[in-house]
Amino acid sequence: VVSTQSTGKQWYQRRVRESSGINAEYGGLLKEAEEKGIFKNVFNSRGTTNLPPERVYDMICSSGTFFLSRSHPGMEALPELIKLIKRGGTLIILTKKTYLTKDYVNWEVVNELLRRNIIEEVERVYIPGYRKVFDFEEDRLSMAAILHYKVLQ
Repeated sequence: VVSTQSTGKQWYQRRVRESSGINAEYGGLLKEAEEKGIFKNVFNSRGTTNLPPERVYDMICSSGTFFLSRSHPGMEALPELIKLIKRGGTLIILTKKTYLTKDYVNWEVVNELLRRNIIEEVERVYIPGYRKVFDFEEDRLSMAAILHYKVLQ
């Protein structure tokens, strides 16, 4: 399992000990999780010098990383993430549902991966109460979007 620091603790509590943490910057919660032994490996994904090898993970789970703004990772990052997942493995992205409709989310990347049979969408689930609702947000239920993909090749 490879995950961001916010999901790493959840995997650790479920006795998953073969997990890695990955984040654009090393420090804060990621460093704290490494010091507590939550992650077996820690990678800084900014740049290409400290990335895990290809096809090593059964699953990548990202929580709250994608689509927050134009400066956060978007669908353009999926081909690189998919290279890290074993064939038959899983990619799960947890984000806020309203972010999926932002004009900077490039669904063409996903459509191309689907068309080329590199991934298949397993399910898309929406759940209320994802996180705190901010005053400026229209989504008063704070709907989460869980995007679940299977890596085919």
